[in-house]
Amino acid sequence: MTNASGPTATGQLEAVVFDVNETLTDLTPLKEVFTDIGLDRSLLRWWFAVLLRDGFALAASGDPAKFSELALTALYEVGVDGGHTLPEGAGELLLAAFAKVPLHPDVSPSLDKLHAAGVRAFALTNGSAAPARQILEAGGVLDSFAEVLSVDDVGHWKPRSEAYELAIAVAGVAPSRLAMVAVHPWDLHGASCAGFSTGWVNREQRSYPGVFRSPTVQSHDLVGVVERLLSLEHPVR
Repeated sequence: MTNASGPTATGQLEAVVFDVNETLTDLTPLKEVFTDIGLDRSLLRWWFAVLLRDGFALAASGDPAKFSELALTALYEVGVDGGHTLPEGAGELLLAAFAKVPLHPDVSPSLDKLHAAGVRAFALTNGSAAPARQILEAGGVLDSFAEVLSVDDVGHWKPRSEAYELAIAVAGVAPSRLAMVAVHPWDLHGASCAGFSTGWVNREQRSYPGVFRSPTVQSHDLVGVVERLLSLEHPVR
């Protein structure tokens, strides 16, 4: 069992890197799309899990993974395995809706807290940068981010180290001055291995997997995570 968490010592947090899908965005409206294409609403979680599974497999083998392609193949798998025939254009309908999902209501106030503290915010997504920017702009927070980064620029999904190294390079600071915030424990584990402090947004009040490095801080919402990260002292390495 791995329990080591990210670094905490003396110094100043300079930037926070946010995961996008599910951390900043609320995928709940996609359930309506599943209904529209003849699938049970509950299959949304299965679909997203299949999407992640295949992306992780490609990352582990060193192959590039494109989010939109994985989304379509995952939808086909979920539909076929469930004995459904998907209507024409089902995949395109889902991708279009995915690019318009809303932000969680705690996104804006958490970014305001970082801005007030003089800490930069970055977004790092396993999807493409353009739709992520579109969602953040629609939510009125795009200007709060110094950069919106995509793993497309390094060719490998998180939690591969290359993704976090991209954030380190763009931020231009030591990883010990960075924090990663996500709802996904696998993402935080990868960031912790890269030297980041980590903040777990435990929206669904779940237990944290014991096989991963423990998060540095956690809270049920983004505001709580940001407040706890800002209260930490971060070392200069």
